[in-house]
Amino acid sequence: MKKIIVLLVSFLITGIYALPQKAEPVKWDTQINSTEKEGFREIVFSAHISGEWHLFGIQLPEGGPHSTVFIFDKIEGAVLSGNIHEINRPIEEYNPLFEMNLKWYNHSARFIQGIEIIPGSEKILIKGHIEYQACNNVTCLPPTRYNFTLEETINKTLQNSETSASSAIAPKHERLNKAYLNMWKPVKRQMEEFGESPASTEISYHKAYVNGFKGGLLSLLTPCLWPMILMSIYSFQQQRTSRRRSLFRILLYSITLLIVFPLCGILLSSIFGIQIFYQFTTNLISNLFLFILFVILAAFLLGAFQPSIISKKKAVGNFIGLSILTVLLSLSCTGSYIGSYLTQAASLDPISGPFLTLNGFVSAFVLPVAIILIFTTWNPATPKQAHRLLLLNRITGFFILAYSLTFLSIADLIYGKHLLNREIFLVLWIIIFSFLGIYLIGKLKFTHDQETPAISVGRFFLAILTFSFTLYMVPGLLGAPLKEIGALVPPLYAQDFNLYTKDFGNHFDNYNEGMEYAKNSEKPVLLEFSGYGCAESRKMEASVWTYPRIKHLLDQEFVVIRLMVDDKTKLPEAEIISIDGKPTEITTFGEKWQALQQVKFGSESQPYQVILTPKGDPLSSAYGYSIDIKQYINFLNNGLIRFKQQSK
Repeated sequence: MKKIIVLLVSFLITGIYALPQKAEPVKWDTQINSTEKEGFREIVFSAHISGEWHLFGIQLPEGGPHSTVFIFDKIEGAVLSGNIHEINRPIEEYNPLFEMNLKWYNHSARFIQGIEIIPGSEKILIKGHIEYQACNNVTCLPPTRYNFTLEETINKTLQNSETSASSAIAPKHERLNKAYLNMWKPVKRQMEEFGESPASTEISYHKAYVNGFKGGLLSLLTPCLWPMILMSIYSFQQQRTSRRRSLFRILLYSITLLIVFPLCGILLSSIFGIQIFYQFTTNLISNLFLFILFVILAAFLLGAFQPSIISKKKAVGNFIGLSILTVLLSLSCTGSYIGSYLTQAASLDPISGPFLTLNGFVSAFVLPVAIILIFTTWNPATPKQAHRLLLLNRITGFFILAYSLTFLSIADLIYGKHLLNREIFLVLWIIIFSFLGIYLIGKLKFTHDQETPAISVGRFFLAILTFSFTLYMVPGLLGAPLKEIGALVPPLYAQDFNLYTKDFGNHFDNYNEGMEYAKNSEKPVLLEFSGYGCAESRKMEASVWTYPRIKHLLDQEFVVIRLMVDDKTKLPEAEIISIDGKPTEITTFGEKWQALQQVKFGSESQPYQVILTPKGDPLSSAYGYSIDIKQYINFLNNGLIRFKQQSK
């Protein structure tokens, strides 16, 4: 067995240090974008900087490192307009090596050069090169040259008004119009003027690990991984041997999770892409699978069967299977959350970045579990300890059974079947937690339960809390928002019978329809990118949007457009959208709204809110998940003030 541990540890160390290193620390992307001013274009130079390397800025003092210089060797059909300028704010510090203040960039940098089209030109052709120098904490590369060639056909873009040629391609058989072009016009740069800083997305290897660790701690607060903790405790107690052998198995279990979990995550992202972590929570098959899996886990915890995870002869194989199951359960609750961190980590390196994030994620799970296992297996088992563990299994079984219904609800919302509306969901939860209260007072027993002649004080207080929570949900059957569990239960718009105030007015689930209404009513737009499977969006809508003052603002002063990025409703006709320069066919409304968020705002996370004019121009920076009422009121009021100032 010691050889196995040595082999696993060696594999982990080798896997980390054998990760491929990038040959080029700086990679460049160049493109021509349209501007709001007719007859003008912008050349955008984007630098992607690896790991600990940094790129020096433009116009550095003499005697220092090589400045980043943009040289245009040939220009046809246009002339330069102004000087090149930096979009990212560089880091500026005193460098003791060169004994001067220097400017440099970490992770990414963007530069823009304006050009003016010569009237009558049919084509723009620009050839040139970039001279730059990159350094890290150890060494500097010699000045490097990158050649670029850019072309654009004028007659295909001018006749369709102003929009970025690489931003969007029209739907099949649909003639371009101004409204369609405004819809896809990128506004990320305008939003940065309101305080949305690109520096907030900077990532390092240390931060990649910390982000993963935070995601792992979040998963421990959700019911998803509770069954794994209890099943692990039960199985280790079933296989009690000497303390030394128990510690050995706990160590083997922990090391296996630390290796297999990141490898499974990297394998999934390599085959299906990072998007698999988002899609997993919105796919019909995966949600049905998770529903069945959680029902089975609930049955296990309630005593239907008692298999042992840990086998004396097949411990490593069972640990690997347990690691894969942990991957699935963690994805069920935190797939979108960890997916956003993996996207950032992949900008460092496509393998080592995600590996560190996933390793941090599972470390947050392994550390407390290992401590619990050591504590529970260190002292001899007693009947009292066994009874407490059995009670904990039963209580968790009720929670897991209730939580399994959320996967059915998500699948129902995504595909719009309305089979499990809010009332039915709440009725099932009320019944489940009523049975939990009855179990706690000793009036309900399961197989293998022991006789309890008297109810302990702890069980008595737990029963009070359970019955109180059950009664708390009853008004929800009539349409009460139930803010405290808004992230778990279906949203209010999935309620058929509602005696409370209906959903706020001026609500649209289609971008074009909402913008047309805003234009006619002369009101600003609150645009939200949400998702049926996004618990943060539901929590925010239930806790924040129902607050009286906020609800009044949304009803009277705004047009609200809520776009679901996981909506599976088919488009009348497939559309072709260019995302990051790659033509992509979209067939559902969810895919269209997700592409709109990515192309127009440069973001993929939900919830994502921004205030717009009826023409689609931003009036605010992006607003993510927050249930701070005061902060959200300020967000709405600031956007409203800017809109009124522009109207005047």
